[in-house]
Amino acid sequence: MITKIKDKNILRKYILMIACLILFAAGGYRSFTLYKTYKTYNQEIQTIQENADQNIHTILKAILVEGFEVTEKNTKNDATTLHRILIETMTMDEIYDNIVKMNLGDKMIGILDDVFDLSNKSDHIIVTVGTKEYVFYSKSNIDLDKYKYLETNGKKYITWEEYYEQIDDTGVLHQAYEDLALNRNKYVIIRTDGYYPDGRYYTIEDIIDEYHCNGEKNLDKYMIVTMGVITDNGDIFGEPDNEYLNKNENVNKIYIFKAVSVGTFLSNYTDLLEQFDQSVTTRIIQYRNATEFSNALVNIFLITMSIITIMIVIKSLDDECNEILLEMNKTEDTNDDTKV
Repeated sequence: MITKIKDKNILRKYILMIACLILFAAGGYRSFTLYKTYKTYNQEIQTIQENADQNIHTILKAILVEGFEVTEKNTKNDATTLHRILIETMTMDEIYDNIVKMNLGDKMIGILDDVFDLSNKSDHIIVTVGTKEYVFYSKSNIDLDKYKYLETNGKKYITWEEYYEQIDDTGVLHQAYEDLALNRNKYVIIRTDGYYPDGRYYTIEDIIDEYHCNGEKNLDKYMIVTMGVITDNGDIFGEPDNEYLNKNENVNKIYIFKAVSVGTFLSNYTDLLEQFDQSVTTRIIQYRNATEFSNALVNIFLITMSIITIMIVIKSLDDECNEILLEMNKTEDTNDDTKV
C-alpha cells in the first residue's frame, strides 16, 4: 500500500512539474509573441505612414505644379489683355508718356484697374506692375497695406529698391523677382510676412514639409509668383529685345508679377486631401483591429490552457490530500484495534 502511495506521489510530482513547465512555457511564449506583435505592429504602422507620406508628397507636388502652371497661364493672359487694351485705347505717345516718363494718368490707372479687377476673386492675389526701373501699380485683395501704397514724395510710382525695402528688406524678394525677370525660373514662392530663415525663397519641398508639419494652417502666407511681360521678344513700342545677341538696354518692357496664395489654391483640393487622410486612418484602424483580434484569440487559447493546467494541479493536490487523510484514518483505526 505504501509503495502504491509513493508511486502515486511521484506521478503527481511529475504532473506538477509538467504543469509548471506548461505554465512557464505559455508565459514565455506569450511574452515573446507580444514583443513580436508589438514590433511588427510598429513596423507596419510606420510603413503605412511612410507610404502615406510618399503618396501625399506626390499628390501635393502634382497639385502645386498644376497651380504654378495655372497661375503662369493667367498672368501671361493678363499681360496679353493689358497689351491689347493699351494699344487699342491709347496712342504710342500716350503709352510712352505713362510708362517711360512716368507721367501716370487716370486713364492708365483705370485700364490697370479694369484688367486687374480682384473684387470677385476667391483666391488671395497680389499684383505688381512696373518697368525696368519703377513700380507704378500694386494691388491686393488681402489686408496687406504694404502692397497697396506706392506714392513717395507725391509721385505715383517708386523705384524697385524702394519697393523691396517696403515689402521685404531681406533681399530674398529682390532675388525672386529678378530670377523671374531674367527667366531663371518660371515661378517662385514667397511669404507675405517676409519670413525667410534660410535666406532664400521657398520651393515645392518646403511647402510639402509645411503641410506635413502644420497642415493647411499657415499656407495662406505662402504665395506662388509668376510673371507676364509686354512683350516676350521686345517692348510695347516694337523695340527688339536683343541687339547682336546682347541684351538691348533700350527696351521699355512692362513687367507684371502676380502672386496667388498657396493656401487658397490648395483649399480647392481640401476634400481630396481629407479623403486621402481618412483612407490612411482607416487602414491603420483596420490593421490595429486585426492585430487586436489575433491577440485576443491567442490570449483565449493560452488562458484556456492555463485554466486546464491549474485544474489538473488542483485535482492532483486534492487527490493527494484525500489519500493522506485516508491513510491517516487507517493508521488510527489500526492503533485502536491494537489497544483493544
